[in-house]
Amino acid sequence: MPSRNPRVARVVWSAGTALFLFLAAGEGHAQGKPDPATAGGSARATLLRGGELGELLSVYVPRNESEVQRLLGDSRDAEQSVLNEVERTRKLAQDADGRARIMKEELEATRVRRDVARQSKDAATMAALEQAFQRQDRERAYLEDLRDALRADIERQNAERDAAASRTRALELELRVVVRNRELTSPQHGSSGTRGATGTTGATSATAATTTAPAPTAAALAEYRGLLRDMLEAQREAAGRWATAAERRQLLAERKIKQLDALTRLAAPPPTRR
Repeated sequence: MPSRNPRVARVVWSAGTALFLFLAAGEGHAQGKPDPATAGGSARATLLRGGELGELLSVYVPRNESEVQRLLGDSRDAEQSVLNEVERTRKLAQDADGRARIMKEELEATRVRRDVARQSKDAATMAALEQAFQRQDRERAYLEDLRDALRADIERQNAERDAAASRTRALELELRVVVRNRELTSPQHGSSGTRGATGTTGATSATAATTTAPAPTAAALAEYRGLLRDMLEAQREAAGRWATAAERRQLLAERKIKQLDALTRLAAPPPTRR
């Protein structure tokens, strides 16, 4: 029977409240304590898709091997073509330089004869020599512009030769990367179990091959990363060399325009004196 004493009732109520708060605190502590299995799973969580090898595909998505081989062959052909072109242009530049020097000597000789005609007051001879002097001076200017343009062309060809060699090196490394990527992502030679599970479609075969490919070792991944770095550094060097070659080509175009202007002046009729 409940006690009718108010003091006793208050004591009992206080004791019950304290007991309730103690039990509630214990339950809350138990709920706040992390579950070992859950904590371990969170620590092992990763956002890498396909592991490190899968993320390496974002660095370089392998191109078709036959396409890289074709580009490599074209680059080697271009490199050899530039080498042959340099030799021909060097001979043309030497010939233009020789003609410019001869014309400079002819121009000086015409100047001397003209001065002699002026001193002797031979008006007809002096007029003819003056006209010849002007024509030879325009021809000298053209030959010098031709020589300078050919020299600029040699510089352009040398720059393109270096750029082609760098591109060849970069493609050789890319071919190695493509082959190594195929080895890392495909089972070696395939297995009978894999062939049986693939079915008849190509997509199913590719999926099964990827699924059954053995995980690459740390050493294999390190080697692949090294190949990727070598390839990217070679591509960066090739891009820089092609930028230099583009600058040389721009300079060559400016020299050719100057040569064309000199040729236009050479073809123009001499000015008439009044």
